[in-house]
Amino acid sequence: MTSPALHRLFTIVFFFILSSYLMMRVVLPFWQRLRTFYLFDLPYLPLILGSSLLYLCSIIVSDLLEENDYGSIAFISHLAIKIWIVTLWLDKLGELLKQWDKLLVP
Repeated sequence: MTSPALHRLFTIVFFFILSSYLMMRVVLPFWQRLRTFYLFDLPYLPLILGSSLLYLCSIIVSDLLEENDYGSIAFISHLAIKIWIVTLWLDKLGELLKQWDKLLVP
């Protein structure tokens, strides 16, 4: 008979194997196909879609970890994804601040 902690570990391992397989076989080909459409020429659409996908994955992973009594790891992983999303937007935020500076300074 195995311990419940071992079942939790197997659950997490199989979840990450399944999610990486789905990411490689479904999400990345869909993303590459989506990039061929004209909608990706819009300035913020790739960042919005990428940020929302990362945030959704972060919520799923943190919920799974928290259900299996790994709350601190769930918090750290969710915080890391939030920081990553912010760093993705830093270039656009810098451009926006430069435009605001041009508008405010006479």
